[in-house]
Amino acid sequence: MGDGYPATDGRKREAIHAIASSRANMTRFSWYLQRLKKMPAREYLYRFGQAFKKRADRHVAGCRGTNCAFSRFPDIPQPNISNCEEIFPNIKALVAHDAERTARHQFNFFGIEKDFGDPINWHLDPKTGKSWPLKFWGDINYRDGKTIGGIKFAWELNRLQHWPRMATAYRLTGNSKYLEEIFSELGHWMKANPYPKGINWISGIELGLRIVSLYYSLKLIGTKRLGAEEKTNILNFVQLHSRHLYRYPSKYSSCANHALAEALGLFIAGIVFPFLKAATKWKAFGKDVLEREVTRQILPDGTSFEYTIPYLQFIADHFLIYYLICKDFKEGIPAKIEQRLRAVCEFMVHIMDNKGNIPMIGDDDDGYLLKLSPGDNNNFLSLLNTCSILFKRPDWVHPAAQFDAKTLLLLGDSAIQQWEGLNGERAWKRKSAYFKDAGLGVIAHRKSGKEILFIGNNGPAGLEPLGGHGHADALSFWLSVDGQPFFVDPGTYLYHSGGKWRRYFRSTAAHNTVEIDGHDQAEQVADFMFGSFYGIQDVYWSEEADKTIWEAAHDGYRRLSDPVVHRREVTFHKQRHLFTIMDSITAKEKHEVKLFFHLHPDVSVHHEGDNAYLISSDTATILLTVDKTTKATIFRGSEDPLSGWYSPRFNRLQETTTLVFSKETRGNSVIESEVAIL
Repeated sequence: MGDGYPATDGRKREAIHAIASSRANMTRFSWYLQRLKKMPAREYLYRFGQAFKKRADRHVAGCRGTNCAFSRFPDIPQPNISNCEEIFPNIKALVAHDAERTARHQFNFFGIEKDFGDPINWHLDPKTGKSWPLKFWGDINYRDGKTIGGIKFAWELNRLQHWPRMATAYRLTGNSKYLEEIFSELGHWMKANPYPKGINWISGIELGLRIVSLYYSLKLIGTKRLGAEEKTNILNFVQLHSRHLYRYPSKYSSCANHALAEALGLFIAGIVFPFLKAATKWKAFGKDVLEREVTRQILPDGTSFEYTIPYLQFIADHFLIYYLICKDFKEGIPAKIEQRLRAVCEFMVHIMDNKGNIPMIGDDDDGYLLKLSPGDNNNFLSLLNTCSILFKRPDWVHPAAQFDAKTLLLLGDSAIQQWEGLNGERAWKRKSAYFKDAGLGVIAHRKSGKEILFIGNNGPAGLEPLGGHGHADALSFWLSVDGQPFFVDPGTYLYHSGGKWRRYFRSTAAHNTVEIDGHDQAEQVADFMFGSFYGIQDVYWSEEADKTIWEAAHDGYRRLSDPVVHRREVTFHKQRHLFTIMDSITAKEKHEVKLFFHLHPDVSVHHEGDNAYLISSDTATILLTVDKTTKATIFRGSEDPLSGWYSPRFNRLQETTTLVFSKETRGNSVIESEVAIL
């Protein structure tokens, strides 16, 4: 009755539902077929092994208990935060306000305000209002973003990242209500998610993050006042999560950032609860993965091997927390952990403008490893703060940085004096540099005290063989002037439930680059999968006295019936504060070429005539001039075609201005553009 058809028209309704079901099955089959093509031969055995484990785990009857003696319950080192209120005068009121909302089960995820009920509905999608089924986790099609919603919306609450914030509120206010809420939720979560049923056992990253949340809650609360019931729930929670993580590790083509959260969760379980039956092997496995992956997932130049800048803070936090836990428990720390953390910080210094903005190259899902205080915090700046203290580097203290609560809660009260000393010696220096591993050219300059920061991208379309979090954005660029981004990467907006929006935000047309014949540079076959990858060719970088040159080509359009190569050469003329952009198209036949310039929503644009556009912020102005043989079109919030959109955060969508310059070419051609900083 609720599907829009009369009750008497049962046959028609059944036919419609059958067709929809058939299409869904075909889509799922197509995904599996494409996924199988991406797997190396040895991965098939691993996947078959996991399938057999699922068959066995289907019949596991819930939590079987740990039978541990509570006298051996761990004493977790606590940070000294007795002066927290002196350092942050408003923090008690902020954390108490946040904790009160949490105690009422009111949350804001991805801009959605939602009351999750009493008791909490742990399976609710706050965006659609629908709930995921409580059935065996291996039977749930969580990639279907249409029937119930995007799975990420339901998973976010279950990361339990509000627990450490509640623990902070308890620590600062002494209000036992917040402590009681944490352990009430813990007990209810275990009952509402009986293993092996429900969405919360599907993805290892979610389990690993929950262990991190629990550990930091206990670290802030302390364990001496815990009762028998609380200890029982904690140990059962850790036991069940760790067992599952150890049985279903991410490997081969799926071994990316998910593997880090899984490994960190296992390492914490093993080192903090060594009396649990399998703790020794959990710790060893987690330690081995983290110490293996640090030189794989963080490239030598400090960038992410998934070729996504927003995810870098998430990846780096895993190794920072691992480093700090090893210090707390006097565990040996390999030099490569510190080396890669240092490399990340050096990279961040280069790609953050003087207001703390970064280019959103690749996916961004607002994902964090650890949230210790309420509000929207810049975790890149927090990482620089924490690491500048740990490694005594005044040159990492960002001009826009303030000492942050996360750094204090991680390192304790003494961190503020250390940070202030470093801030007094601050020697923030940024210079042009090319990051070979990531394929990023950074051009940094100043005009009349205003910073100019250009970042050109000749990196791969994500991590092969899937390209999961990459975009088809070869030879795109980002430009900020005086701390205001002008030309931007589009962001992400949505994942599994994104449909056309997911395809758009990953597309070539959503980036500041060139599109040929309406095709993406890399073919999208699923939300987290490319069917084909482009190769980057002939990279050239030159830093000279009067100019900086960044140049590269890609072969993503060689798959066309008439193969095309796109080459881009960007020259920054230092004295004139001028960028010249030469886009060369190598081909034999006729092609439709489109050149895109996506503007930040906070800048205004005025047509100056002859393909010239004046683009302004409150403090800076640039002049964009494009080859007069092209036809200019302006889009703003267009849905047909999709163009003129910007996503500053996950599930947030803003209208913006996109300038598109089109030209029909035959054979080899060149399109020249100029960006003058006025």
